Amino acid sequence: MNPKDLKEAINETVDLLLRLETQHSQEPILKSNDPEEVKDALDHHLPSKSSPLSELLSSLEQEVIPYLNRNTDPRFAAYITGSGNYVSAIAEFIKSYFNQNALKWNNSPIANEMEQLIIKWVAEFIGLPQFNQGVLTSGGSMSNLLALHFALASKYPQREMEGFYHSKKLVVYCSDQTHSSIERAMVFLGLGRSYLRKISVDRNFKIDLEELNTTISKDINAGLQPFALIGNAGTTNTGSIDDLKALASVAKEYDLWYHVDGAYGLPARNLPKLRAEFNGVELADSVIINPHKWMYVPFEASCILLKDIPKAIHFDPDYLYTANKSTRWESSEHTIELSKEFKALKVWFTLKYYGTDKLSQFVAHDIELTNYLAELLSSHDHIEVEPNHALSIVCFRYKNEELSDEQNESLNQKAVAEIENAGDIFITGTKLRGKTYLRAYFGNPNRTQEDVDYMKDVILKTIAQICS
Repeated sequence: MNPKDLKEAINETVDLLLRLETQHSQEPILKSNDPEEVKDALDHHLPSKSSPLSELLSSLEQEVIPYLNRNTDPRFAAYITGSGNYVSAIAEFIKSYFNQNALKWNNSPIANEMEQLIIKWVAEFIGLPQFNQGVLTSGGSMSNLLALHFALASKYPQREMEGFYHSKKLVVYCSDQTHSSIERAMVFLGLGRSYLRKISVDRNFKIDLEELNTTISKDINAGLQPFALIGNAGTTNTGSIDDLKALASVAKEYDLWYHVDGAYGLPARNLPKLRAEFNGVELADSVIINPHKWMYVPFEASCILLKDIPKAIHFDPDYLYTANKSTRWESSEHTIELSKEFKALKVWFTLKYYGTDKLSQFVAHDIELTNYLAELLSSHDHIEVEPNHALSIVCFRYKNEELSDEQNESLNQKAVAEIENAGDIFITGTKLRGKTYLRAYFGNPNRTQEDVDYMKDVILKTIAQICS
């Protein structure tokens, strides 16, 4: 494609996107709940001949666009899905155009150096400048996996050559609200799910420190080796924050690697009124944060941050030999990935375009609207709002004292399903204390009070219809 054709292709694509953006905004948030419908929409024949771009864009409009959920819409409030931002979409185009691969420093010097700059910038943004080493990953699951990998490299460096064959069974501790990626990491690292201790939480969903200490003592007496402790700086269920300073003391007492999962919550540490909630995070050995969540960067972009990154791999194949290594940073020496896309560029675009002051204003705005939704719902009979919503997640449920627990539970489960089926808004459900709750996450700077009013109306109307 020559430069003239490229420019025409870009213009044609942008025109299509802008037209579809207007059309898209009038459609449901969720497009389909039927896998067969989506599969049938796609042409399953492998192309053997080339197609002009106009034909390809036509296929995109017919086969793909009708089934794209409106994840960037202010009425999308499911899971912890960040809104992304349009300026970073430009970064993604530039990244793909130049096709950088950061597998070695000399293969893409700027991708490697910018990644380290972004690590430092993100650490500064959340007030942890001492955590100025680390890597960018695909998401919190990979970052949490790497955190335990680095913990093993630091505590048991012999593992690189000898594995675990001659060591005690290693135990990891976390609350029962900790993200499931920690449990998955136990599987992938060969540590075993049986050696993950899920400690109960208090009424505010913070880890029970007394039970934690008792469990560690029992494991030591049983001949096991306590190894790592996970603290939460914003859980996925409710946004709760553990007593991170107290956990640091426990980690120090038992010589545990102390990791804090702040994939979602840590951007709120930049807000003066919430900073104290995160006291103790600075004492961790490693922390994670996902710019693609509450920093509004498009997927995928996560960071694992450390004060000192332990070297876990001490070999290089011949084909990766570098004669002029000197002080070059090679991220591939620290992660499972060798080929690596230029993730740093979209984070760089976001931080340069908005600045940290504006991003913090966005975070504060999300929290303000979360409290607004909680107030709206609390004012209605039979809506029970979970009071612990310090960040931007609110959980609530229908509760009618005249109904049995089973009837209330069934009604809330139906409400989750009906809201998804209708597709006018998107919130999800979860379990708190064994009961089903509806759950909304706010992480979109374009959301307004009017959007929240609409969401409230949909929620209450759906519940009323189920009750009738």
